[in-house]
Amino acid sequence: MQKHKIYTETGCKYRLKAQKTGDLKFISHLDWQKLIYTAIRRSGLKINYSQGFNPTPKISIGIALPLFIEAKNEYIDIELQQEVADNIIKEKLNNILPENSRISDIVKISKDEPGIQKRVCWAVYKAILEDEKTNKKINIETIAKEFLLKQNIIVDKHSKKGIKKIDIKPGVYSLNFDKENIRLEFTLKAGGADPEELPSVSTEQGKQLLMKEKVSISSVRADEFLKILTPGVTWKIIREKLLDSNFNELMS
Repeated sequence: MQKHKIYTETGCKYRLKAQKTGDLKFISHLDWQKLIYTAIRRSGLKINYSQGFNPTPKISIGIALPLFIEAKNEYIDIELQQEVADNIIKEKLNNILPENSRISDIVKISKDEPGIQKRVCWAVYKAILEDEKTNKKINIETIAKEFLLKQNIIVDKHSKKGIKKIDIKPGVYSLNFDKENIRLEFTLKAGGADPEELPSVSTEQGKQLLMKEKVSISSVRADEFLKILTPGVTWKIIREKLLDSNFNELMS
């Protein structure tokens, strides 16, 4: 990013909150990273680098957002070579970033603060029907209620090691259909943090089993979840916010 890849022990770490809306839902997570990296480089902010044979800029962007999903509150961690006032960082970056990716908030955090991937545990979404007539053809409210009553939701998960069956039910913390606004609101497991309490939709027996065996709860992608819940229905999906294991926002 910079001609001289400088590392300093006196670097200061910041957490930025940004949006990724509008046409940006069509770019990949890799392109999103490039956009942020380019903005930081052009802003003149002096980023800190890691040590070693191949120094890399101390920038962490997560959690990856699938294509076609917008986000209102995305997090970015950066470490600068020296302390810079929050308002100056915000001004420098927003002068370069597209309007639909502007920084809304910045806080200085400890250099020992766990990365975003390790902090995030849950993601809150809302999904709006692309065609409101669909709501007259199927009873989405009933579908949501029936989903919550099921003990298990077993699906095939594809990976490099092959296909394995997983239960996504523990990864769905909440699910509700807002009839007035004709939209689904739901909270799904995301990121690498382990929940400190298990989803309220699980049975008591299921909770005890998970605690006893320390079974990890699988993350669930919003688009894949909706395909399972409402096959053939098209939704506009927005990630509202990311939460830690205690259901707090990372910058609250």
